[in-house]
Order: sequence, then structure tokens, then C-alpha cells
Amino acid sequence: MSRFLPIIGFLIAIGLFFGYIDPTYKNSITALKAEIKNYDNALEAAERFKTKESELLAARGAINPEQLKRLEAFLPDGVDNVQLILNLDALAARSGMRLANYNTSAPSTPAGNEGTQPNGTLILRTEQSVDSIELTMTGTGTYAAFRTFLAGIEGSLRPLDLVALDVKSAKTGVYTYNMTLRLYWLR
Repeated sequence: MSRFLPIIGFLIAIGLFFGYIDPTYKNSITALKAEIKNYDNALEAAERFKTKESELLAARGAINPEQLKRLEAFLPDGVDNVQLILNLDALAARSGMRLANYNTSAPSTPAGNEGTQPNGTLILRTEQSVDSIELTMTGTGTYAAFRTFLAGIEGSLRPLDLVALDVKSAKTGVYTYNMTLRLYWLR
């Protein structure tokens, strides 16, 4: 019997190893190690992000505040429809025009997509962080006032595209202009 006790003990040890220790190690401990590795990767990514953020903040701090203000006016991070309409209305008043019937809508060809315009012109664009919206309005005034208004839009700091124009004449020399402007901003 004394010869069989070590063999029985050895078989019990092997049974415990394959029945309890090995499955526990392979299942729960391996899963925990993988989870720890994922957390370590997330921490490394957070450190890289913090480093990049501090570099970008330092670079932004090096920009002249006046130039930064102009850049934000050129391509804002949102559309302030009310302020834009007030600015356009003030420009129209200085030009001798009157604007009315404002309406906003999504552009017919979204920014960042490829497509073809109805006239067959191919539009090639890449994915960018710029979005756009279209503003439709009606203006009345003389041709000279309209040209002054367009020159004001062209000279403005904010990028606007005149994408559609319909002119209706009148015998009085005062025309009605149905315009669609495309406005851009950062997403």
C-alpha cells in the first residue's frame, strides 16, 4: 500500500491540475490578461493624445490673436444663421438692395462627395472636415446695386459661393434676384 500512495497522490495532483488549475488559468486569467493589455493600450493612446494636444495648444498659442480671429471668421466651427442674415442684410442695405424670403437647406451636392451636376460637370471632392448649407433669398434693386452687393460678397472674409441666380426684369429698372448662396463651416 505504501507504494501506491505516491502514485495515487501524483494522479490526484494531475487531476487537480487538468480539472481545476489549467481551466482557471486558461479562461479567467487569460481573459484578465487580455483586458489588462487593452487597458494598457488605451492608456498609451491617452498619453499620445495628451502629448499631441499640448503640442497643438502650444502651436495655437504661437499664432497671432488677430490672425486667429480672422481665421475663425473665415471658416467658423458652426453656422450662425441669424448673424449671417444680419450681415448680408447690412451689406445689401449699403449696396442699395433689399433682401427678403430667407430659407436654408442642405446642399444638393453635399461637401465631401463625388457627383455630377445636372449640367454634366463632374465634381471631385475628398472627405474633408468642412460642411456646407445653402441659403436662398430674394433681393430687389438696380443692376448697379446688385453688382455692388456681389462685390461685397466676393470681398468678404467668409467664403460664400453663389450657386444659383434667377433674375426677373421690370420696366422700372429695379430687378428681382432669386439667389442661392452656399456657406461653409468646419464640422
